[in-house]
Amino acid sequence: MSPVATCIQCRGELSGRSDRKFCSDQCRATYHNQHQSAHEKDLQLLNKQLRKNRTILKTLSPTGKATLRKEVLKEMGFSFRHFTSIYGKEDKRYYLCYDYAYRPIYQHSITEGKKIAKVLIVQQQPFMRSFDPWQNLSI
Repeated sequence: MSPVATCIQCRGELSGRSDRKFCSDQCRATYHNQHQSAHEKDLQLLNKQLRKNRTILKTLSPTGKATLRKEVLKEMGFSFRHFTSIYGKEDKRYYLCYDYAYRPIYQHSITEGKKIAKVLIVQQQPFMRSFDPWQNLSI
């Protein structure tokens, strides 16, 4: 009598093809998720934060453009360290999260008598897609 094949995740009995390793799609997915490398898990976390940043920018600028206080984004879980690309020069640099961009700005408040950190949010414009960071470098 030949030994009974078992699922490598749950150790349940297998039926069907002789080369089958898992009893179900759930066991297969669970096994592969548990055996991901640390590098892959880091990439998943990074992509999760980038998607969250984009969702926040889209939510806060439903018409494609908005200006609001920096704290609003921070309170929603926005990470200013994570973005997908950069557009512009030093004095007017936009940080993109996929198809939405933000630019840190300061506005003087008459009522508070100080500069307030704000963020200008814009939806990506066609001219931003052709940006070449090597174009203005002197050699």
